[in-house]
Amino acid sequence: MQIERVECTPRREVYNPGDVINVAVRFRDGFVGQCEAGLVRRNGALPEDFRRNVLARSNDRLYEGQVQVREDLVGSCILVLRLTPVKGAATTVPAGEQIIEVRPLRP
Repeated sequence: MQIERVECTPRREVYNPGDVINVAVRFRDGFVGQCEAGLVRRNGALPEDFRRNVLARSNDRLYEGQVQVREDLVGSCILVLRLTPVKGAATTVPAGEQIIEVRPLRP
């Protein structure tokens, strides 16, 4: 299960809590299983447990869905994927090297 490309739209320099990011994950070879995506703080090690959304399987090479930017993620974040193949163990991997900056809304 090798990830070929991860696309996030809309592309912004700064996101605010409540924004929704559309995510498309393209695999080089077919992947059958569950693909989940979520944002985590950029602080070193990838957490095994994080809030994530299940991406829908469009075909064996494309999974699509949405990730919501939450208020507790203010700061620098990265997009993380949790891949669980039908016959295998779950793996948590970063979804590229894009840094997502989250800033709170000010009234």
